Amino acid sequence: MGAITLQFGLLGPVRAAHDGTDITLGPPQRRAVLAILLLSPGQAVTIATLRERIWAGPPPASATQAVHVHICHLRRLLSQFTDGAPLLTTHPGHAPDQVSYVLHSAPEAVDAAVFRRLLEDGESAQSSGDTRTALTHYDTALDLWRGEPVADLQPSAYVRSVRLSLAEIRLDLGKRHAAALLHLGAAARATAELQDLHAHHPGDESIVVLLARALHATGAHTRALRLLTDELERWEREYGLLPPALLDQRDSLVHSAGRAGAVP
Repeated sequence: MGAITLQFGLLGPVRAAHDGTDITLGPPQRRAVLAILLLSPGQAVTIATLRERIWAGPPPASATQAVHVHICHLRRLLSQFTDGAPLLTTHPGHAPDQVSYVLHSAPEAVDAAVFRRLLEDGESAQSSGDTRTALTHYDTALDLWRGEPVADLQPSAYVRSVRLSLAEIRLDLGKRHAAALLHLGAAARATAELQDLHAHHPGDESIVVLLARALHATGAHTRALRLLTDELERWEREYGLLPPALLDQRDSLVHSAGRAGAVP
């Protein structure tokens, strides 16, 4: 197909750009068709599947025709930027709703795919002991995040699952980024990031453990212990459980404070 000059964004409102200039995609349903095809790169997606994934409720009687129209507009729009290359192709079906479409987008052209790859590259670098390179990958990935994924689409079951999946990846990335900062001695930055993560995900014990470590590294021993104690009390009160990770981290900080002669 030659060089790819089109870029697509799913980590926020759905967008397309050519050489950095945004392309007007049209109404929300058309953006939904594009997003669903982008999320299944190189795979044939039937009209029946598109109908199911686009509408939050039962599709209207005109849904099949609407999908045809949106595909037609997208094909014409995108062909302007591909030098005639067949970016969007059609595959016949035995029934009208079994006609399928394939979007031939390169992985590096879609921010969600790049986002996942950068996280994987960062994990690989970190596992090999190269935390600085890992942090570079994590920083680049975070720069791609523009807000709630596919934010302008109807909340169909499929769209909700996509948002949840990408949000979970974003949360994992945030924790790995903060852990890398902490490992490299940037405890104050790690603390600020983890406090923000904790505010948005108060029930995540792994964030609490990291935040306690970061606070301890900045010299805020008492705050770190109080955070762990409060979280342990909450778990016991609400669930009747004492998570081992929180207990181990509290014991570690108590012993560390004791060796340093600090009073918790």
